Amino acid sequence: MITPARIFNKYRSVEPYLEPVRQRVRDSLLVLCEVQGFALVSRIKTLESASEKVETGRFGSWREIDDLVAVTVVVPTLVQEPVVVRFLQDTFEQIALRPRGGTLKSPDVFRFDCTRFIGRLRSPDENARGHIHEVPFEVQVKSAFEHAWSVTTHKLYKGPDVSWSKIRLTCQLKAAVEQLDTLVLSFEDAARYIEPSMWPEIKAKSDLRTFFNNIVEAGRVPAELSPKDWSRFVDNVFRLVSSSGSRPKPDQVVAAVKAAFESELASLGPDAVPLSISLWQLTFASLFKAGAVTTALSHHWPLITPELEDLYPTLRQFMPRFDYS
Repeated sequence: MITPARIFNKYRSVEPYLEPVRQRVRDSLLVLCEVQGFALVSRIKTLESASEKVETGRFGSWREIDDLVAVTVVVPTLVQEPVVVRFLQDTFEQIALRPRGGTLKSPDVFRFDCTRFIGRLRSPDENARGHIHEVPFEVQVKSAFEHAWSVTTHKLYKGPDVSWSKIRLTCQLKAAVEQLDTLVLSFEDAARYIEPSMWPEIKAKSDLRTFFNNIVEAGRVPAELSPKDWSRFVDNVFRLVSSSGSRPKPDQVVAAVKAAFESELASLGPDAVPLSISLWQLTFASLFKAGAVTTALSHHWPLITPELEDLYPTLRQFMPRFDYS
């Protein structure tokens, strides 16, 4: 996938500190985990994942992205969760603590929800803090069943397509984690036997996935522009158009995207699709050019890069936008 240069440069500027932070956090937590018998996993978010996270439009600036380094502590049951939280608060500088159940959630909804600790490494000298002490990290605390659900359903749920049945089945698995082994083994088969209910948003996203996939497969857009996760890409496009002041219906979103993108492809001509911007950015510019997206966006900060502004100068005054600072 194409990664914007500004995001590339921002990520590369902090990349040297990510592994040292991960190692220090991991080493500190291993002391607790080995004594208590907890499991521990860690990862560093890739450049591509960081870029796609920005494209969600849910973040107003780079500083809000706090999980470039992420660690998961797996406890046998939730009874041991306070032990981990106290250890984290005693060992690291706490930025935020987001406990499970801390967000609004209907009683008939089952989705990812665990305690998350956002922190930084403590500096022995507050007057001489280094870059490594400014990098935030996230620690998730999960029960063994929650971790199994998360690991086994991650790739199934965030797959290449948009499926109402798969989303439904994932929620059922969360509600009955003790049945994970049986249900996950038959995930694809079981999903085929769940009769989808009519839900306009899911149908619209599926239509968008088909539309863009057909364009790429037909060679009208270079394959290099294909996103890492198609499901997230169509989520981002749908959210972008839905954030406009007119609040279009799902089918209107699909119609607007198709019309704007086809018009822009025709305007560019064959073999002239730019490779300096991502497919999402090209779609955004097409929608803005067609008037389907305006500056009246609600709680949405689109990613606008110098490369995008060079190709589409009218976007230079677009506000609000993602802030790199």
